[in-house]
Amino acid sequence: MLTMFPDVSKQKALAEYYRVLKPGGKLLTHDVSLIKEDLELVAKLGQTINGHVTQLTRRKWEELFKQQGFLVTSQVGPMSLMDPRGTIRDEGVLGALKIIKNGLKRENRPQFQAMYRLFKENSFNYITGVSTKLEENDQWNF
Repeated sequence: MLTMFPDVSKQKALAEYYRVLKPGGKLLTHDVSLIKEDLELVAKLGQTINGHVTQLTRRKWEELFKQQGFLVTSQVGPMSLMDPRGTIRDEGVLGALKIIKNGLKRENRPQFQAMYRLFKENSFNYITGVSTKLEENDQWNF
């Protein structure tokens, strides 16, 4: 998940993905996306997960990939992270129970509860992307 990287690291990772892909190769990604730009919410999320992270809007995610030379197709929708029904749908009953069990361990509980509150009180989207390295002779000639 590129979401967990600061902007400079996102750019470096995408440049490396682009470098190693063959022309026509595809990069599939799944990240957290902001519904609208909100620097306060970005700061809260960074504090909650104890990291310097930057979430982007759909437009900014697409721009980031295009800056590296990718042709991008993306889809967004409501994020189900920390939502019990969404977690069961995504992980299955046993997987959801394992996540809850790990989250409620003494050493994980404060962060798990903070993340739960943050995602309950705020709306985030997911963004999935299919980014294609253009053929050598198609470099943005359309």
